[in-house]
Amino acid sequence: MAAARRRSRRSAKQPPAHRWPLLLGLLVLVAVVGVSVLVWSRTERGQATLLHMGADALYGQVQARVDSLLVATLPAYQGGPLAASAAPDSYDWPLPDRDPPAAIRCRVVAIDRPDSWWQVQDDLARRLRAVGARVLWGERLPPPGAGPRAATPHERRDVLRLDVGVTGRATHTLLLYREGTRRPEVRWGGDPASAAWRELVGDLDAPLVAIVIDDWGYRSDATTSGLVALPAPLTMAVLPGQAYSRKFALEATELALPAVGAQGDDALAARRRLASGTPVTLGLGADSGALDPRRREVMLHLPMQSVHYPDVDPGQAAVMVGMPREEIAALLDRALASLPNVRGVNNHQGSAATADEATMTALMEVIAGRDLYFLDSLTSSASVAHDRARAAGVPTLRNRVFLDNDHEDPASIRERLHRLARAARATGAAVGIGHPHPRTLQVLQREIPALQADGVRFVTVSELLALLDERGRAVVEPTG
Repeated sequence: MAAARRRSRRSAKQPPAHRWPLLLGLLVLVAVVGVSVLVWSRTERGQATLLHMGADALYGQVQARVDSLLVATLPAYQGGPLAASAAPDSYDWPLPDRDPPAAIRCRVVAIDRPDSWWQVQDDLARRLRAVGARVLWGERLPPPGAGPRAATPHERRDVLRLDVGVTGRATHTLLLYREGTRRPEVRWGGDPASAAWRELVGDLDAPLVAIVIDDWGYRSDATTSGLVALPAPLTMAVLPGQAYSRKFALEATELALPAVGAQGDDALAARRRLASGTPVTLGLGADSGALDPRRREVMLHLPMQSVHYPDVDPGQAAVMVGMPREEIAALLDRALASLPNVRGVNNHQGSAATADEATMTALMEVIAGRDLYFLDSLTSSASVAHDRARAAGVPTLRNRVFLDNDHEDPASIRERLHRLARAARATGAAVGIGHPHPRTLQVLQREIPALQADGVRFVTVSELLALLDERGRAVVEPTG
């Protein structure tokens, strides 16, 4: 009996004979999978995938393979880590958080190809897939002084930024330019207005004044030329569809704005770029370290219905009371397509339209979808435009003073300009609107230097919005 129990216990510990082939097959499968994974982990695609998954030790190997591909694809590319003989615009962006520490190779490269920039990007992306890498970020950049990027690429003048590597792990940042054009000056670690922004935020307690000049586009004469040359920041509200509208929209300059947190597309692009795993920032052009006083911002001076309509006609491309949202969107898009460099919108006339809640709700929903701000010109104390803009999440401000209601009287213009400065001192910031009249130009030329000497800081509307965001508090707004 006892012997039978011992035999029963031994048989319970040993698998039945028919299970041995199954266990052996399972062991063989595990071994095959293990060997396959080991072999795969030594391939280019495998190592790229493992780097994406966090295997930082493979960064150097993946970077070397991408480097070799770039050498073969871009004849002017200088491969390898930064050498003593490297061009002055070569840079190795340190990644001290990697184990072991590594660096993104940042290079300026000339290309001699007739393809469009996007064809260049697509071709490189196709080649990178062979080594398990990809284009993480592609961005066409205008040269310094060209203003914000135009909707249509300028294939000779613009440069192309490409960040390549594996998802979440950039290995190279390239700045491509056309052979035969001027090699771009690049500041690795900079942004287009970094030094200017640092200077601008140096005194956050200074009273801020943004002067907007309306009605650009009707004419080009000595007064408009004088305003463009004024050594102080101006925001130019340009009417769509006029003879000189595009001419003045092209006067836009680089502004003093933070790289992340700026208004509009710049901020959105920066957030998306960082999210793609490409931390490199850069600026084009020499960094003078000084704040350029002659900064020009462009906004759309959008015609709207007046309470005096039809005796006062805002024109065909105007927002009218009761206009459907779809019609407003089409109207706004046509205006924006005709004017480059627009960052925001303010109303031309509009005392009826801005007082109509349904019309302003529809307009602000459209503006919100286009990453623009809105300045309520306050042509009527009944305006609800500012409130509707805030409700739609649109960055918004209100006009405090019309500078030149009596545009033939320099004393009146001067008094209103100083009233604007007093409002800025009392509330922190204020916006005033003028027009391209000879007397307005004369007063601004004479009085702005005196106000600056007295501590008033003049900025554009986008700069004012960014500075208010930096302060972290709201402006005390006028009520009427």
